[in-house]
Amino acid sequence: MKDFLYRFFQGRYGAYGTDRLTKTCLIFAVIFLILSFIAPMGLVFYYITIALLIYSYFRLFSKNIPRRYRENEAFVKFTDKIRNFFRKP
Repeated sequence: MKDFLYRFFQGRYGAYGTDRLTKTCLIFAVIFLILSFIAPMGLVFYYITIALLIYSYFRLFSKNIPRRYRENEAFVKFTDKIRNFFRKP
């Protein structure tokens, strides 16, 4: 099974591990899933969860590595600006 997964992920973006954008999508998916259980509009949060999971798996299985890398770099630059704004004294 390990060899099968190794061969399957060769040439795919997920072979290099998860990046910050994918991890963030998965974290928000878990948050929205929990909200779908407790919020009155749970079905909306459930659909958002499904969309985030689909996008995360799309990124992991994608063979267009340069494009996924550029997406992550743009996300990192955007979030670093926000983080630096709140870190300044």
